Amino acid sequence: MSGAGLIGSLPVSAASNGSQPDFSDPLTILRTHVKMVGSLGADPVVSFMRLNVYADLGEGNFVPFFTMNNILLDYWQPKENNQHEMRKYEVGFYTRYDSQEPLEEFANPVTGKTTAIHHFRLGPVPRLYTSEGVFAMGYTPKLLPIEVIGDRVFLATQSIESRPDMLNPGRTAYTNSFMTMSAPLADIANPAVLSAPVHLQLQNKNKWAPWMGMGDRPGGTVARGFGGKVGSLDALPAVVKAGARRFVPEIFDTTNWKEFVFEDTEYLKSLEKKP
Repeated sequence: MSGAGLIGSLPVSAASNGSQPDFSDPLTILRTHVKMVGSLGADPVVSFMRLNVYADLGEGNFVPFFTMNNILLDYWQPKENNQHEMRKYEVGFYTRYDSQEPLEEFANPVTGKTTAIHHFRLGPVPRLYTSEGVFAMGYTPKLLPIEVIGDRVFLATQSIESRPDMLNPGRTAYTNSFMTMSAPLADIANPAVLSAPVHLQLQNKNKWAPWMGMGDRPGGTVARGFGGKVGSLDALPAVVKAGARRFVPEIFDTTNWKEFVFEDTEYLKSLEKKP
């Protein structure tokens, strides 16, 4: 199904009749979600976020760890029966907390030890967006009701899940991830806009990454992120592009990124290769 066909089948826009889209309609919800997180068309979508990462030790205040420059490159394709396919590539490199100074090693304020940094890579991850829900490999974002506040549309998702821990047999891995997207109501209601400019906010709670050297210490990391879509990889801030080319260059050559990569398993593989 072509992008033009999708435009013609969208609900009548608020701009044309003075009302807002019917956000209780499953098809309108689907198209709003896809337009905000990605695109109703077939163009790739690049998003950039800054994530501050903290240690949550279970009591007391969070301990600042570092900041991540997080880059997401998603390839979208509209399909028949109002379905939208997405293939996600995601990378991130770490910087000093609230700074753009890249980190090559991490002086852990909790353990007092210094470890080498293992930068973040994930993908390719397929997802299918339908009016019945999102079908994904790994955790699956669940949509919360769309809200209109002032002249902006807010769409929140949450993933509260558990599954066997692939790195620690017999244990359970937990996912707690929350994303909030907002975009101008005028863009959401305008059928000519296939990919809405959005503000993104992320909160999540994760277990300790293996490379952090936290062992069996209780707790995990908490991330607070913010960002939005950018026009292309070339539109990233110069300091971010330079860091990405140095630490996670795979994002600039996804044509040759064929094999699935997951952060934790890649780190463990790197340990196996060491003499």
